[in-house]
Amino acid sequence: MILICGSRNHELANTLVGHPYAGRFTCSEKSMLMHMIDSAMKPKIILLTIKEHNEKNVTTIKQAYNARYLYKKSE
Repeated sequence: MILICGSRNHELANTLVGHPYAGRFTCSEKSMLMHMIDSAMKPKIILLTIKEHNEKNVTTIKQAYNARYLYKKSE
């Protein structure tokens, strides 16, 4: 890999889907997530509901499963 003047040797991504930083849940989304987990909703339905409320959300299903796991582990 050769760097010239600190620039990258690949193109930048068009979207941030799957990027850990962009896929984080906001505080309001976390509270919705906790409420839906307590109601025994599946992560697929949780993610669809959160994306309906925020069209710019780029969270993936894997991040929803991880959030559910961490929430249940903390209880």
